[in-house]
Amino acid sequence: MTETAQGLNSPEQALRRGAAHLAELHPRLDATLVERIVFESHATLARGARIRTHLPTLALKFAADRLHALDRGEGREAGAPLRILVESIRNDGISQMAAAYLNALGDGRVEALSAALSPADEVLRTVVDVMAEDGVPLTESYPKPVTDDVARAADVIVTMLIEHPFELAEDQRLESWDFDDPAGRGTDEVRRIRDRVRRRVQEFLDTLEA
Repeated sequence: MTETAQGLNSPEQALRRGAAHLAELHPRLDATLVERIVFESHATLARGARIRTHLPTLALKFAADRLHALDRGEGREAGAPLRILVESIRNDGISQMAAAYLNALGDGRVEALSAALSPADEVLRTVVDVMAEDGVPLTESYPKPVTDDVARAADVIVTMLIEHPFELAEDQRLESWDFDDPAGRGTDEVRRIRDRVRRRVQEFLDTLEA
């Protein structure tokens, strides 16, 4: 492979191409800001990465979530989905379950993300397996840190076994959902945790206006 071809396929070039694409998707945001958030997102994920692969791809997904939050800004527009951020310590289990069920069962009424105070390298395999059994795959999910831009854009913050790390905005709602941590547990117990998370999500959705 030539030096030029290597440069075109380098992580830096992949990030720059991704940033240019994201800038096109968010014309209201300055292109320089978009690129900065892309590279900042990559650096943030890289600091905690040990076995994580495809880091530029994950960084672009992480940046896309942050840019979506920035583009929409604070406050909920009439008719827009309720924005929910689910937080946990590692974002490798219960918070992934909760966000996935919110999106799957919410009929477009909610838009959920999950994040962590100290992200794991990957989602727990037992969690991936039992969610797939229930028809809610986590194939595109990955642990990521909670950031103040995404937190500020949320209408509801759901904490799971942690304290929210940022000050709440005046119009934000905070809920605490406590569940057993699935880490180190057998498949049957993780299924029971999954079912409890699903029931709690449905109870939350049932309280929303149609």
